[in-house]
This record gives sequence, C-alpha cells and structure tokens, in this order.
Amino acid sequence: MRKAPVLIALILLLTAPTVHAGRLLYYPDREAFRDFLNSSSSYTVVPGDEDWARGWAYYVDERLATVKPRGRDTIVLVGNVYDNELMASLWKRTGLPENASLRPSVIVLNNTVLITGSEDNIYLTEEAFRDLWNPSRMMLITFLLTVLVIALIFSVFLGRDGSHAGKFYLLTLSLYALWYLLSPRLPLGETFLRQLLSALTFAAGGSAESPLSAIMGAVFRVVPPLEETLTAAHWVFLLLVISLSFYLAPRKSRELGFLIFGLTFSAPLFREMVSSINGEVLGLTALMVTLAMITNLNFPPGRVFLQTVLLSLFTLLAIAVNPYLVFIPIVFAVTFPGRHFRNHIYLLMTVGGTLVLYLAFPNLGIMEWTLNTNPGRFILDSGLSLGTIVYVLARGGRRVGTRGHTPFLMLSAAIYLPLSLAVSSLIPHVFVILSALAVRLLSGLART
Repeated sequence: MRKAPVLIALILLLTAPTVHAGRLLYYPDREAFRDFLNSSSSYTVVPGDEDWARGWAYYVDERLATVKPRGRDTIVLVGNVYDNELMASLWKRTGLPENASLRPSVIVLNNTVLITGSEDNIYLTEEAFRDLWNPSRMMLITFLLTVLVIALIFSVFLGRDGSHAGKFYLLTLSLYALWYLLSPRLPLGETFLRQLLSALTFAAGGSAESPLSAIMGAVFRVVPPLEETLTAAHWVFLLLVISLSFYLAPRKSRELGFLIFGLTFSAPLFREMVSSINGEVLGLTALMVTLAMITNLNFPPGRVFLQTVLLSLFTLLAIAVNPYLVFIPIVFAVTFPGRHFRNHIYLLMTVGGTLVLYLAFPNLGIMEWTLNTNPGRFILDSGLSLGTIVYVLARGGRRVGTRGHTPFLMLSAAIYLPLSLAVSSLIPHVFVILSALAVRLLSGLART
C-alpha cells in the first residue's frame, strides 16, 4: 500500500501530455508544496552543475526568500539527476525512473524539495511559485519614485510652453493610473519564460540566446529576478511609451499627443499585447525614444555627432529586441537626405551594430519570427488610424512631400504595415507609427 502513491505518480508522469501543454507534475500533490511554502522551515538551494540549472536555482532562491528564511532545515535541489549529484543520490526515494527528472515537476520528500526539468522546460516550474506575491517595501518605494519622477519631468516640459499639452498629459496620467489600479496582475507568457531562463543562464555565467536575454541577465546580476520586479519595470516602460506619445506630435501642437495616445491604446489588440510581460515593451519604448528623437532633434553642428550617437544607441536597442526594426535607419536616410555626415554616421553605427548582434546571436531573426495568426483583427483594430490616413491623403496627398517627419512616418508605415500582417511582434510598433502618422497628417490638413 505504501508504494501505491508512488505508482500512481509514475503512471501520471509517464502518461502526462508533452511539455508544450504547460503541465507541471506535483508529487505527492500540490498541497504538499504549499505546506512547505507556508511552513516556518528554512531552506538551502543546491543547483546542478549546468549554467541553466544555476540560473534557475537563482530564481528559486530569490523567490523562496520572499516567504521563508534561508537556512538548513530543507534542501531545495534544482536540475535533474544527470547534472545534480545530490539529486541523483536521493532520486531512488521517489520511486521514479531517472529520465523522469527531465520533466518539469515539483517533488516534496522529507526535508527535501526537488525542482526538476531540463534546459528546454524547467521554466515551466515557475507555475509552482505563481501564487507568491510579496513586493518589498524598497521595490514599492523605488517604483513609485520612478513613476513620480517620470511624470514630473514630462509634466514640466510639456507645460512650460503655455499650451494645453501639460493639461492633456495630466489627463493621460490619470488614465494610466486608472488602468494600473484596475488591472489584474500581469501574467508571464511561456515565450517570455523561455527568455527569462536564458537571461538567468546568462546571469549565472552562461550564454544568452538573444540580446533581450543578455540585457535582462545583466540586470539580474544586481536586481533579483522576481515577478514583482518585472511587473514594476513593465509599468514603468508603459508610462514612458505613453509620455513619449506627446513628442511624436508636431512641435507646435504637443497636445495632439493625447490623440496619438488615444488612437494607440484604444485598440483592444494593442492593449492585449502590452498587458502581459513579454519583453516587447522594452523594444517599443526604445522605438518611441528613437521616433521622438527623429521628430524633435535639430542636429546642430556643435552637437550633431553626440545626438547621432544617442539616436544610434536607442535604435540599436530597438533592433536588439525586434530585429525587423533594422529598416528604421534606412528610412531616416531616405527621408532626411540633406546631412550626409549625420546620415553616414547613423547608418554606419546601426548597420555595424546590427552585424555585431547577428554575429553574437546567429538565430536572432529566426527567434523573433512569430506568425500573425489573425491579420484581420489587426486591420480592424487599426481601422480608425488607417481610415484617417486614407482620408487625408485623398484630400491633399500631393502636399505631403517626400522629406521630413511625416514622409518618414509614411514610409515606415508602408514598410511595416504589410510586414506586420505576417510578423505579430511588429504589431505594437505599427500601431504607434500609424497613430502618429494619422495625427500629423490631420495637423497638416488643418493648416492648409
């Protein structure tokens, strides 16, 4: 009779769906692991020898530290029997075959907890910790201060010219605050969890699979890789995206940034895509900074080199997260052809930086290819911006010209709109480009 639970667990394990189904095995059951989390016992995390196991053990250690003290009462083993010697020595107590440790599972034994899996699936064990939510006081203070500083800076700069831009920005902030207060906790998608494991592997001394993983891994070396921290960073990036919308509007009509914000965030598909932690919001923020610099910088002779370098760095950051944004520098050079020195520096730095990214991450383009399975919905949700663009072009398209900010956005839309019908990761970027283009075209039509 004592072997019955082990036999049942073995049957469940061997007949469980594939890893891609997102199933996580608990032994003897999930309640046993919850009892461990709710107990007052201390813990020590022992990782396997591989970089990915050490990286995931770092996450497990920091996650448990939010609810339990570190100590020697319970040993938490991370990895599998092939890379964790201590787990291999204890595995017979589970009664399971050794290759079962390659499946994502949480096994609770006497004074021992096993977090098992392989490099391809151990990130699925994040499900076991999903109910834990304990933001530290320092994290909350840092988040609130960051949001306050960003809001204050944009409020001052948008309100100092005497226009209504500052008032509209305050209205935008109130909508942002309402959205934040009414939103449930943001989920971590499976694609992002794979990025998270790669980032933790990089933080543990291994190699990252993508530039985004390398960036996150570098941050995780000084900041704990917790869901609370990731969520706070996500909301900060969203605030920057909202704030920078006002700098995509014409310089003399900053208040029209409220329309850009409205056209973008009123699209259900856009809100859906930015309402989960997926890493794309970092690339979107970098694109917003790039577009804001392109539509606002004058590149004076004394600062042309410094401004061009800054523009190149933010463009490279956007390309690092989404490699399809590599066309932005080319569009810039075509629609702003007057200054050859600036354009040559911009193209040289971005093209050279992109080549370095591809040499460091050969699968960069392949990793970012995510098929858009519902292009019709994208067209429907962007219908207001598209309709506005078509209307303005029909009324006065010949007066748009071929050089300047509006042609830059128009050529960007002409490239990325068709591409986004196949590549879903481009959809948030295209929403922003279409909204900014529609508002600028309307502004130009009103002045004619």
